[in-house]
Amino acid sequence: MSEKKEDLRIRRTHKLLCEAMFALLETQSFDEISVVNICDKAMVHRATFYKHFKDKYDFMEYVTKVKLRDFYTESKKLADFSDKDKLYKAMIDNILIFIEENKKMLQLAASSSNNNFFDSLHRIVYEELLSFLTSSQKNGETYRAPVDIFAKFLTGGFMSLVRWWLEDGNSYTREEMAKHIECMLISGGKHISE
Repeated sequence: MSEKKEDLRIRRTHKLLCEAMFALLETQSFDEISVVNICDKAMVHRATFYKHFKDKYDFMEYVTKVKLRDFYTESKKLADFSDKDKLYKAMIDNILIFIEENKKMLQLAASSSNNNFFDSLHRIVYEELLSFLTSSQKNGETYRAPVDIFAKFLTGGFMSLVRWWLEDGNSYTREEMAKHIECMLISGGKHISE
């Protein structure tokens, strides 16, 4: 079998497993979902699942990495590195859109009894944000602190804010959240005019 055909089969299997997981999350919590449930829903053998992933936590880490990597890849393509304020506003808005579109996955991370999953999500967000900031630095952006420290700081703040926003039931709209975050990051806490 050719390598390309094998790669297509792997991608198809991963896609089926992802779709099954998100379908199950519509009616069950992450803690209630088993590998058997995922495989049955995806019509994929358990042996095939375990060929690719250690357990459901490893699988969700993979799903999260793929989603975030796709998100940051698209964000980099659309980024206007010539205007720092526009860049940050676009990044904030894109992150909040990502949160809304992936609410189930993020809620399960926030509410899972396995803290390793949220820790993994935190690490993945940090790695992707560091990559994004490093790219912006290569495009002429300057920072007052090393980008790894800035990425850690932003990741910690965003992850805490996301967890609170999801647990609070999104009492603020995405637009309101974007405005408040912009106020803190771009304006140094000063009110942004309408």
